[in-house]
Amino acid sequence: MILLLDAGNTRVKWGVRQVGVWMARGVCPTPEVASLQADLAAFPLRRALLCCVANEATRVALDKLLVNRVEHLAWLTAAANVHGVRNAYQPPESLGADRYAALVAAARRGLGDCVVASVGTALTVDALTADGRFLGGAIAPGPDLMRAALLDGTAGVRAFSSAMAGFPCDTGAAVASGIALAQVGVVAGLRERLAHFTGNPVTVLLSGGARALLTDLLEPPVVEADDLVLEGLAWIAKDREWDD
Repeated sequence: MILLLDAGNTRVKWGVRQVGVWMARGVCPTPEVASLQADLAAFPLRRALLCCVANEATRVALDKLLVNRVEHLAWLTAAANVHGVRNAYQPPESLGADRYAALVAAARRGLGDCVVASVGTALTVDALTADGRFLGGAIAPGPDLMRAALLDGTAGVRAFSSAMAGFPCDTGAAVASGIALAQVGVVAGLRERLAHFTGNPVTVLLSGGARALLTDLLEPPVVEADDLVLEGLAWIAKDREWDD
């Protein structure tokens, strides 16, 4: 069995696989990563493939948790040209492991030219051509960070509504609408650039815990995905013949 784990800034998602089948999946808040010890106790794990963009304390906690549990523990780093993705980042390994895993998953889905958008603590939007070329991407604050910046940086904005409006007539709706439209603008902007570059229609592959904010605002085609990083980790494990 292999443990696949995606440690983000807010949540840790994990899954146990054996011979291509998910045996179990779960999620916990990142500060509570030690609780995984009980969740994983029943599984005879041989390997673990981890993606971590959380802080160093989380990485240390995961290493302590797993180093004596598995025969082989690997931390994912991005590569230049493997797993169906040609990575334009320089150096290639400087690309975030979570973005890289999501790109691997996107490439295997066969969506043609696409932008891979993850809406979470941060918004990341990455351009991927149909033949697996990752051209580059954009990073912006996610919805909660945008909201926090307004609270911290202004004196007059104190109340928020979660509902956006076509033409907002109160501060809460104006803030909600501004945040949503800003998020959509980043995705749509990179999508337009990719379409201009390739001359082809571009699909949005949308993931992340806050993606519902964008779902109805983006022009189709839009494909939603749960646990895209875990999906990419599963493909990488299969390529390495670790999924046994």
